[in-house]
Amino acid sequence: MCLFCDFVNGKRKRQENGLPFIVLHETPNTLSFLSMSFPEKEDAHVLVIPKNHFTYLEDVPKYIQHELIDHVVLIAKILRETHEGCNIFLNDGRTAGQTIFHVHYHIIPRDRKDKIRIEVWKRRRPTSAEFRKLNNFLKKKLNYFK
Repeated sequence: MCLFCDFVNGKRKRQENGLPFIVLHETPNTLSFLSMSFPEKEDAHVLVIPKNHFTYLEDVPKYIQHELIDHVVLIAKILRETHEGCNIFLNDGRTAGQTIFHVHYHIIPRDRKDKIRIEVWKRRRPTSAEFRKLNNFLKKKLNYFK
């Protein structure tokens, strides 16, 4: 029972607030559509999803990952024709803010004066030792997964 799967297979024709589900662009394995929620100062929020259900990004086969990124790039390029830039993000997991557990990229157009704050966190500067230790740990993990 996945909202996005219901959109893809035609079981749902409307979003949760009653707005219609309308495909913006479609490829063999992906599709994009306008989200029902726009940032207060902007005029769009586009979602790009794989047509098949995958909960997390690492579940998506590589050939579909490539198709997803190409699709995201196309949408970003179109939005930049009328905006100064855009935010592109993926909430991957509950603690990262994922609420619909079907992989989806958010593309939000941005303009200099929109005052949107996508995510703000307090920053800390790691010590040189912490930085090197984490870097070495991640390199070892990357070598393991190659």
